[in-house]
Amino acid sequence: MKKTTNKGNRYLTRVLRILLILMILFWALSSLDVFEEEQGFWNILVAFLMHNVPVFVMIFILIIAWKWEHIGGMLLMLCILGFTTFLIARGRFMYGTLIMVGIPFLIGAMFVVNHYLLGNKKAVNNTPPS
Repeated sequence: MKKTTNKGNRYLTRVLRILLILMILFWALSSLDVFEEEQGFWNILVAFLMHNVPVFVMIFILIIAWKWEHIGGMLLMLCILGFTTFLIARGRFMYGTLIMVGIPFLIGAMFVVNHYLLGNKKAVNNTPPS
């Protein structure tokens, strides 16, 4: 029995994974501003974990995108749109933030484009050899 698979360009998939990992590291690096001498250990720990919630969500999405890139890409775009809405509602949206949320949104869009438009449709033979 033959079925067709629609996997994207594997080189582009690898590049997108690396870009998402770099973006996760950048977001994690930007959370290091919570360390101040005046605050206690528990206050710093809570602030550090709160700043890293988007990082944890993006790591979870990266794990999903590793197996199913179209689902991971859609989840990434939805989470970035939700995060942007949250920032706008709190009045903390600046033009620099547009770059910070725009790049992961484009990475998610490229995951989806890579899966659906750049996919190589190959016939996979699932019958055991005789």
